[in-house]
Amino acid sequence: MAFTGSARHEVPEEDLGASIEAAWRRHGPGALRFAAALVGPGDAHDITANAFLRVTRQSGWTSIEHLDRYLLRAVRNEASNLARARQRRWKRDLRAVADSAITDEVVDVDVVRAIATLSIQQRSVVFLAYWQQMTEAEIASTLEISRGTVHRTLSRAQAHLREALE
Repeated sequence: MAFTGSARHEVPEEDLGASIEAAWRRHGPGALRFAAALVGPGDAHDITANAFLRVTRQSGWTSIEHLDRYLLRAVRNEASNLARARQRRWKRDLRAVADSAITDEVVDVDVVRAIATLSIQQRSVVFLAYWQQMTEAEIASTLEISRGTVHRTLSRAQAHLREALE
C-alpha cells in the first residue's frame, strides 16, 4: 500500500476518533454507493465498513493523500474477497450435495440456481418430493400443512422451474 506525498504526520491518539468519524462522514457515502454497485445493497454496508476499518487500522492512514480513492480500492478488494468466498462456499456446497446420499447424479448448476429462486416453502416441498421421494401426504405431515397446500405449492414450484430453465 503506497502512500503518496512526502509529508506524513501522525495524529495524536485523542484526535484519532474524531479523524475517523470525519473521514467516514466525508468518504463513507461515496464508498457505500460504490459498494452497492459492486455487491448490491444487501452487502454494501458490510463491505464498506470492513474496507474502512481495514484502512483506518493502518498506521499513518491519515497521511494518505487521496483517501477517497484509496478507500474505493479497499472497497473493491473487499468485494472481490466476498465474491471469492461465496464462490468457494458455492463449490464446496455443490460438492457436498454431489457426494452425499441425496443424489448420485451430477448436480446441474442451472437447476440449483433455479431452485434457489423458489420460496422457502416451495424449496422445502421440492426437496422432500424429489430428493426424499416423499408422497404429498408425507410432505403434508412432515411440514404440518394440508395436502392441498403441498399440491398447490409443488405445482407452482414446477411451473416456476420450467419457466426458469427454458
